[in-house]
Amino acid sequence: MQIMKLAIFCDFDDTITRSNVTDTVLDKFAHPLWREIQEDWLAGKLTAREVLEKQMPLVTAKPKDLEALLDSIEVDPFFGEFAGFCTRENDSLYILSDGFDCWIEKILQRALSATNGAVKKIPVFACGLNLERDKVAISFPYFPQGCVHGCATCKPALFEQLKAGAEKSVVIGDGLSDLLLARNADLVLAKNGLREFCDREGIASHAFHDFRDVLQTIKTLKENYHD
Repeated sequence: MQIMKLAIFCDFDDTITRSNVTDTVLDKFAHPLWREIQEDWLAGKLTAREVLEKQMPLVTAKPKDLEALLDSIEVDPFFGEFAGFCTRENDSLYILSDGFDCWIEKILQRALSATNGAVKKIPVFACGLNLERDKVAISFPYFPQGCVHGCATCKPALFEQLKAGAEKSVVIGDGLSDLLLARNADLVLAKNGLREFCDREGIASHAFHDFRDVLQTIKTLKENYHD
């Protein structure tokens, strides 16, 4: 029986988590000016990279307070089951995010702790962050020189690079940073702004509420391929 090899690209904030982690941190620890900067981004006046460069210096937090907040972030309860399925099927699961690597790794570790090591390490492609004397310092390791999208993490470039060798590409997401991927993926699982974009642009997509829905859709894709 031939098995379909998938390259699965998953957003993090509001997709794996129930809230946007960066916005939660900003709301708790940043000067209120961050909201005005956010409005400029939503209005298209700033790129994703520019908005983070302006917002994150407004954050002042002690490490223990930041860790406590990260520990309170709710994760989709079915994500661990989905990640375990990807491991068993030998599909490549990648997390692409405009969020921050250390936050994502910490939350992922907690989310996958119940799997008892049954999930192989999930590669995370995100912005870099260090806390220096209670102030946040950020970097953009996946922002290729000359990126025309203004990405903080250039998802389109990573998508093209990492999908090689897979029969099908799958995108799972909810918002602005996933739009460019949706145009080129073989399967799109979407909610919120991404779902609205796909409907508006005539891009086929499957709506999902949680990763139980995602898992069922991908199982169906694979079963149909086997047939």
